[in-house]
Amino acid sequence: MKKIRILGIAILTAVMLCACGGGDEQELADISTAEGDEYRAIIWEERTYVPFCVVSKNDCGTLIGYVNGDTGERVCEYKDYPSNEWIASYLTVDGGAMLYKEVNVTNIPDGLQSEYEWND
Repeated sequence: MKKIRILGIAILTAVMLCACGGGDEQELADISTAEGDEYRAIIWEERTYVPFCVVSKNDCGTLIGYVNGDTGERVCEYKDYPSNEWIASYLTVDGGAMLYKEVNVTNIPDGLQSEYEWND
């Protein structure tokens, strides 16, 4: 009888955890990469982002998704910049992040300067 009670409590707990966890989580995006001549671009929602400069991981915001499904490489919003123009990518084991610019963006926010000639 004690085993049945414990099993019943375990099943009830599992059902409650499943029911509570499903509604609030954001669906993560499918993010892929493409090799450029001198860099690796990020492809997200039919937009292409190229590396722009190194930034602090502390300025990364909401998680958008993982690069090629690798949970160790995250793509996030960056500060309050629009994510259709700017995103950041970082490795969970690394201290820094790379800011990526959508290839068609020409308006560069104050304080940002590209470290790469392909952004000129």
